[in-house]
Amino acid sequence: MAATMTVTASLQWLCALSFAWLVATAGASGLSTSNAEAPLFHLLRRFHLRLVEGLALPLYAFPTLAFFLGFVILAPRLWARLALTLTGVASLAWSAWWLRADIVWWLPIATYIGIVCLILWTPGATQWYRRRAAG
Repeated sequence: MAATMTVTASLQWLCALSFAWLVATAGASGLSTSNAEAPLFHLLRRFHLRLVEGLALPLYAFPTLAFFLGFVILAPRLWARLALTLTGVASLAWSAWWLRADIVWWLPIATYIGIVCLILWTPGATQWYRRRAAG
């Protein structure tokens, strides 16, 4: 279940972010900067510039890493569970810092990632890993 949740959420995030970036870039190029469209132009342009200036790196890197680790955790290796858990903790720490002014936006992210990490370390999952490693 943790693998499915990780892969699905990561892929959805990557697709949604890519689509939003595409819309912002295309939308800003078609708007005027001097009339009633100016506020929307500046909003879309600022979104695009923030991504280009470095925000895209963590917004793409964490979900991409989690996507691949979502498949790797199916291997009965302790390091796979640790790697996905550490990726989740690191993404939560970074997103808490990034969203520190609007922490309410962070709560759904933290809840989802927390559930995935908890599933990875339930007694049932631990038993499954031990059986797979022994067999």
